[in-house]
Amino acid sequence: MPMFDAYVFVDWSAASCPHPHRPTADAVWVGEFVPCLNRQSETYHRTRNGGVAHVTSVLVAHVKEKRRVIVGFDFPYGYPAGFSSALGLPSGPRSWLAVWTHLAEKVQDAANNKNNRFTAAGELNTIAGNDNMGPFWGCPVGTKITNLRGRSPAFPFNTKGGVLLQRLRIVETLLPGTQEAWKLFGAGSVGSQALVGIPYVYKLRRHMELVQLSQVWPFETRFTPAPTLGQRPFVLHAEIWPGVVRQMAQGLVNANPALIRDQAQVRAMCEWTAECDEQGMLGRFFGPPNGLNQQQTQVCVEQEGWVLGAA
Repeated sequence: MPMFDAYVFVDWSAASCPHPHRPTADAVWVGEFVPCLNRQSETYHRTRNGGVAHVTSVLVAHVKEKRRVIVGFDFPYGYPAGFSSALGLPSGPRSWLAVWTHLAEKVQDAANNKNNRFTAAGELNTIAGNDNMGPFWGCPVGTKITNLRGRSPAFPFNTKGGVLLQRLRIVETLLPGTQEAWKLFGAGSVGSQALVGIPYVYKLRRHMELVQLSQVWPFETRFTPAPTLGQRPFVLHAEIWPGVVRQMAQGLVNANPALIRDQAQVRAMCEWTAECDEQGMLGRFFGPPNGLNQQQTQVCVEQEGWVLGAA
């Protein structure tokens, strides 16, 4: 039997204003696939608030029907090891949650997509950084933000407290083409998406109708082939990366050129995950990653997280 009854994945955006009324790329797209209902859809959202409101309503509806759901966003759910300590936050098994809570308090995102991500990054640099400024970097040309520069600092980055922060998380060293969560602006950057996105996942995880039914993999479940714990209903949060289904998404676009790239990516992610689940292969992606020692595994579970489908 498949682990999940429904699959919900989100292609995210860090835009600072609403996207056009007409569906476009580089906006918020939500894909949903419910095999038992033979229902598959992709919805376009002009704002992050609108997209997450849709995801929330979808998840609440599924749990009311006693379904197990996997939901994922395509931005980093964690930062390289040591970030919590560099901010003066609690370390240990719930370091990831300390960072999530801190970002949820610091990052502001209005209903019209206006946000303070660059200012927030500068404030985080003030806490963690040193005279070189960092670890966050990147902002639009001409923008002046206290303690935030346009160019990357040297990595490993030595923080005020002597914590060395790597450029990439362990999982990102295994995924060619990924960029660091510290980079906030420029081609391929994902740092801004994470800064404005993590607070939404934090709040979604704590939603009053979902909080008792949800877990974040691998932070709360650890690496296990059976992360649903036999519960029904259940919501599993898992970080995704479009590169895992890049060829599949391109095939969808080739077959139907009218598909927008982001739309194809969330559709492909839903189909890939559901197919792996149906074939009994999905559990291996939730289990312990190959090649990690005990210390690296602990770092991923407590601080950095992992990407669904990574080697």
